[in-house]
Amino acid sequence: MRAWLGLELARLRGRILGLLAFGALFIAAALTARLVGGHGDQVDFEAVMQVGGYPLLSALLLTGWVVGRFPLLAAQVLMAGVFSEPRERGLARLLEARARPPLALLAFRVLLALLLALAVALAVLISFDAVMLGRGPGVQLLVLAGAHVLTFGALTALLSTMTRGDGWAAAFLVIVASIWQALLRSGMLGTAPPGIREVVTVILPPQGALLQLENAFAGDLPVPWHALAYAALYAALALLLAGVVARRREV
Repeated sequence: MRAWLGLELARLRGRILGLLAFGALFIAAALTARLVGGHGDQVDFEAVMQVGGYPLLSALLLTGWVVGRFPLLAAQVLMAGVFSEPRERGLARLLEARARPPLALLAFRVLLALLLALAVALAVLISFDAVMLGRGPGVQLLVLAGAHVLTFGALTALLSTMTRGDGWAAAFLVIVASIWQALLRSGMLGTAPPGIREVVTVILPPQGALLQLENAFAGDLPVPWHALAYAALYAALALLLAGVVARRREV
């Protein structure tokens, strides 16, 4: 298992470094905002407004929104190919020859990718918040990052059992889920046939639950644990289905 861990870390090293480099851009943006509009321990948005007007303020707000999607990105990047790569490179047949069950090694691969994605995402988000807000993260940030990593990591793993383009497929479903949730909240799907809304909502990623967690973080509100439980259940079912599909597929 130690040798397998070393191989996995070597395989993911380039992806991890790429994510950290990408995250460093957000930290640089936060440091710039701190220099431009720093006031006390945090960025003063009114000072930013006075220096750069609406364009600079909009750019800063957009940066904050994008960095909030970093856990999703980390999960998709590190989980991509978790099942499809062994089949593509012939590694799956070698796993069959080992005494340890191949599915157990693949499960270890999934767990390692999830933990690394969470660690990288938290490193970037905590650093960004420390610069922008001048304080450490609350439990809301930890829960939100964990929910994103777990949900979209599990979704990417499931798609990896079906296609090599798992990362792109997961990104497509994220966009579809966001649009679907917006339509639900606007009431435009009120005339949809009975049961259709419920079925599609259950199949798509739990964007509604994630939005509740994001609102709790943004407003410094108590964590909606029921939303976290729903996201965790979705992820658990996705991983279970991924295991079933991976076990049944020919290597």
